[in-house]
Amino acid sequence: MRISEELKQRVIELDRRYRHTWDVRSIAHVIGIGHNSVAKIVREARGPRPKKTERPHNGRTHINYSDVMWSSDFLELPGGESLLKTLDERSLNKLGWDVVDSESAEELVKHAGGIVAAVGRAPLVWKFDNGGAFKSDAFQNFLAEHKIIPYPIPPRAPWVNGRTERDNQEIENWLLALEGRKISREELRREIDEGMLMLNYVKPRAVLGYRKSAEVYLNGGGVTEEMDREWLALNLEDIKCRLGWNGCTENKRIHRKAVRQLLIKWTLMEEWEEVPEDARIVNRS
Repeated sequence: MRISEELKQRVIELDRRYRHTWDVRSIAHVIGIGHNSVAKIVREARGPRPKKTERPHNGRTHINYSDVMWSSDFLELPGGESLLKTLDERSLNKLGWDVVDSESAEELVKHAGGIVAAVGRAPLVWKFDNGGAFKSDAFQNFLAEHKIIPYPIPPRAPWVNGRTERDNQEIENWLLALEGRKISREELRREIDEGMLMLNYVKPRAVLGYRKSAEVYLNGGGVTEEMDREWLALNLEDIKCRLGWNGCTENKRIHRKAVRQLLIKWTLMEEWEEVPEDARIVNRS
């Protein structure tokens, strides 16, 4: 099939309008042509792009319901400030975001508390990296207060936080248009708000069957509210002991494995090392 010049321009315009945050399958879904054709058009329009090295990880996971696991991260912004954001791991829906002056525990707890209050519920598991704010007593006490299971990822292993890393890349692509410009904090906030709302409510995601993140999030809840968190905590302790935890010394590797086994046991998550052919659409874990 020969692609008309008009269709090519529509592809390029859509890619530029959303600042390279849409993958070729999302663009193909909207335009109505094959994703390989879109990839060729976009590649020619964008020019050569740096190749990523392959990560030594092939695991795949699928979170079955909204609010099972949230993840938070700090992203450095132009001008030295940081973007603190939290997303739902099933839908990739951004639940909240704040531009902050520092990556402090105080800002993190304020951010997390605001989201829990606005949504009206807390996740079963909260995923985060090894930054000081996340390891702080203030944030760990916040998790304990809301009976949220912590899930710290291994140090220097960003592929374990694949959804958040991809989300960071989408936001960085959106902000490329600001590179080299001197803008006010208010203008930066407006740009970030526009990008976040676009990613939540406008972009069709191939990984979600071309649905929008907000749509998937809002239609995938309710199950976690019925879960007995104290019973889950007891189950988690039992699984950790069976994995060799001595009950005294903290072992984050055992803790992470136990959390995954707990979620799989209660059909809240599925996990594969090699993805079966009949599996639903999944994400890199």
